Amino acid sequence: MMTLRNLWRRSMGSGEVYKPPEKDEHMVACDTLMSELDFHIRELDNFRLEQQQEERRLKTGVDYSWLIESHPKTYEIPPMERLELEELCYKVSGSECSQIISHFRDAVSQNARVEDLPYIMRSCVRKVLDERPLQESLTEWVSRRTQSIANFSMLKLKSSSKVMPSCEAEDIEMQHNEIQERKSRAMSMPNFSVRREDVPVPHTV
Repeated sequence: MMTLRNLWRRSMGSGEVYKPPEKDEHMVACDTLMSELDFHIRELDNFRLEQQQEERRLKTGVDYSWLIESHPKTYEIPPMERLELEELCYKVSGSECSQIISHFRDAVSQNARVEDLPYIMRSCVRKVLDERPLQESLTEWVSRRTQSIANFSMLKLKSSSKVMPSCEAEDIEMQHNEIQERKSRAMSMPNFSVRREDVPVPHTV
């Protein structure tokens, strides 16, 4: 008789390996937050039960813990309330999950009621979601981009105006140096001009 496992392998084929679908980031964050909430509900229920047993023992002097069910019924979130909370937690990203858990653990105390834990989780989730930076619209992005380009153009124009006068000053200085150099060369050359009266006149015989 063929087992279900062999039948499943034959239907999948020998070369194919089944891979379960991967959960997205928001689904993982939602499951993590709801698991955290369920854990604290169980812990607080157990603490309340132990506290009631201790109070009963102190009043009567008799331990009735053996009469209590080994798995007492714990508090369960109403279905609609749980569904709304899951939809809210699904908006959380993976990077925000640890922050919400930290806020939730700080807010939960042993004096809190079990019924209050879902509301505490809801408040922590809303707090983190409300603190998200607002995403700018397309119009705001275009306006900011245009302004930055205009500022860059003005800065480039100012820098060009600062460079041009310095270049002109350098050209003027170079021309002045060339003129001075020509004058100095002219003054250092010997004077070959001879006056006419200094030329000897040949005598006729």
